[in-house]
Amino acid sequence: MDILKLAPTATRVVRDILALKKGERVLIITDPERPHSITQALAFAAVSCGAQPVVMIMPRLAIGGMEPPPEVAAAMKVSTAIINQSTISLTHTDATREALKAGARIANLRNLDEDMMLHGGVAADYEKVKDLSERIARILSKTETAELTTPEGTHLVMSLKGRPGFAQTGFATQPGQFSGLPDGEATIAPVEDTTEGVVVDPYLADDLGLIDRPFKFEVKRGRIVNIEGKTAAERLRRLIEEHGKDADRFASQLAIGTNDACRLTDNTREVTKKLGTCHLAIGDNKTLAGTVTTSMHMDIVFLNPTLLLDGKPILKDGRLLLEEFERDAEGSAPAQDLEVSKV
Repeated sequence: MDILKLAPTATRVVRDILALKKGERVLIITDPERPHSITQALAFAAVSCGAQPVVMIMPRLAIGGMEPPPEVAAAMKVSTAIINQSTISLTHTDATREALKAGARIANLRNLDEDMMLHGGVAADYEKVKDLSERIARILSKTETAELTTPEGTHLVMSLKGRPGFAQTGFATQPGQFSGLPDGEATIAPVEDTTEGVVVDPYLADDLGLIDRPFKFEVKRGRIVNIEGKTAAERLRRLIEEHGKDADRFASQLAIGTNDACRLTDNTREVTKKLGTCHLAIGDNKTLAGTVTTSMHMDIVFLNPTLLLDGKPILKDGRLLLEEFERDAEGSAPAQDLEVSKV
């Protein structure tokens, strides 16, 4: 693809998301499976705003939560601006946590393809995304108990008490912030050992792909037990065995998508941000102020969920009820629901 077609989004990343400054070095991390056209477009955009790009190509990592090579981690720690364009997310790693602690601004573009640089969630109104994400994150910070159900039969309850909510807004302009494109979610780490219930036939999961055959697991005291099903179930069992201690932790993350331009795709980079979806994670959650550190972080996406926060619905069959929720919390009359396209 002609990199000139990718230039507007690449410019948005360096100018709006990261607010690169003249003379600033930006570290671009990629791997052999990612489109070189995107790498080039990002590098040229950085140069055009007066910054100095440094590109590091690393082997493709196996799964989210795995640490990058030490050379990459060392470069991240001394960089003030970082773009992760590799296939796998680096968010839930010590390398990212150390970089954020040192003041880095990070744009997570993991698994982004050329089509996603041109269409869908990248074209969102990010001021709107920011507003929704921050409002929901504030609610999550005040919530004690969450209950998630889906039409397929998933039913989970978990404690959020004392945990901070985070807003991923599409902007990482200040030291210690991380974001990316497409973006848009409000997220929180549920209290470990509190999740109870059952997961049945979610839509999609990192490293498992589309769940198109019967798939089920139970959750007891925040750990996965009794995995049932064929291909996806067998793959999940292997991953938990391979990654060892605490790889069976669930739910390590609860997130609500806030981007109404995101599409229903088979790529978790985009669909996890889609307005009206929820995703929960297995494994590491320390980046979100949790206590689990392990070499695995896997997002699982649910369509048309109903989510109750302290017994009040904020999502109903994939409709975001934010205004109603806020007015109810203030003791006022309910407002009109914010409609979300059904899938």
